Amino acid sequence: MDMQAMKILAFELMGGKSSHAFKDRGNKYYHGERVAALALRLRELILPGDGSQDEILTAAAWFHDVMNGHEKHAEKGAEKAREVLMPYCTAQELDAICEIIGVHDDRSSGRVNFSPYVRLHQDADHLDHFGTYDILMCFLYAASRGESIIDTRDWLQNGRPRENERYRAELNFELSRKIFDEKTAFLNYFTERFCVESAGGIWDEERFSRAAFAATVHTTAAAQRSGTRRNSATEESPVLGVSSRGGGS
Repeated sequence: MDMQAMKILAFELMGGKSSHAFKDRGNKYYHGERVAALALRLRELILPGDGSQDEILTAAAWFHDVMNGHEKHAEKGAEKAREVLMPYCTAQELDAICEIIGVHDDRSSGRVNFSPYVRLHQDADHLDHFGTYDILMCFLYAASRGESIIDTRDWLQNGRPRENERYRAELNFELSRKIFDEKTAFLNYFTERFCVESAGGIWDEERFSRAAFAATVHTTAAAQRSGTRRNSATEESPVLGVSSRGGGS
């Protein structure tokens, strides 16, 4: 496969546009890059030593959302990929790429019958939407709709957690579910901190209170020690230890 030419083509088709008005320019192109990298990393961990389909996984990731924004975008994406990628790969390679693209968003129970490479792609595609990217999308969406910081805080605290069980169930491999759990834990931490700071609070205030108290105790003790030394110095003359108040013999 001519991977370089395919990468250039992917950018030409997706690099200059957004799939939604509130999303960043080239979002689906860069999403494809991340999915490709993540799919290969998952493959290395789940199917170690089997790199036979790495280029297929990479190309499918680059083009899987080429028709995003259209109804049945997976099926239409497979058709589009077959049309534009024909000069760059064999018929067998093209079939394998389009197989992944055509069912990449099929999260039904029947996905257990998909090849492991389809399921690797599905998990990489899903996982890319969570963690830090989840937070970015939350704020971009809120800003585009004119929502307040209170609206965003409410969504993160009450709306977003209701979706976790469904998203987790749509993953294929146990490793993917563990990665999802870590991303969820990160989002929960961010949400807790955001709720405190967006209300004018100090995150982990108790720790700073303890530090401030310790600093006050240290300063007080140091001042007391300094005062003791000054009092001692006034009791004795700097010459021969003679009392500064008494006069010499």
